[in-house]
Amino acid sequence: MQLETSRFGTVEYGPNDVITFTQPILGFQEFRRFILLPGPQGNAVRWLQSTDKGDLAFIIMDPRQIVPEYALELGAHELTELAVTKVEELEVYTLVVVPHDSTQVRTNLRAPILISLKHRLAKQTILERSDYPIQFYLAPRAQQGDKTPKEATHARSDA
Repeated sequence: MQLETSRFGTVEYGPNDVITFTQPILGFQEFRRFILLPGPQGNAVRWLQSTDKGDLAFIIMDPRQIVPEYALELGAHELTELAVTKVEELEVYTLVVVPHDSTQVRTNLRAPILISLKHRLAKQTILERSDYPIQFYLAPRAQQGDKTPKEATHARSDA
């Protein structure tokens, strides 16, 4: 199959490349089918490209690249929904926001994207009992000296 995208031109993919979201990404309810594309840094940063809309793609990253102790506690229902029995069977990513101001690049540690590559299923979940911030800034200046995840105090969704 071929997909015309706004960022990558024509992308070839097969049916086994499609990941279906059991629950959509927040704010994008009508889009449930995506493919993973490589990013500039191997598997640490990737693109999650919609197969339904060529100009819809998200930058995602492995949160353990910035918070090595990042860990999830998921309920049995969430694991069953993705056809797995333990968290270790999932790839875990977080959405990255890249505004024009590079000091404002951030990721959402509270709402990770969970992907079962074996079953080609995914979902975004919200970690209810977590002190992980919704807005974790990635710019070195914003994280100097303190490696504890910090939440933005003046977060805006239109950046």
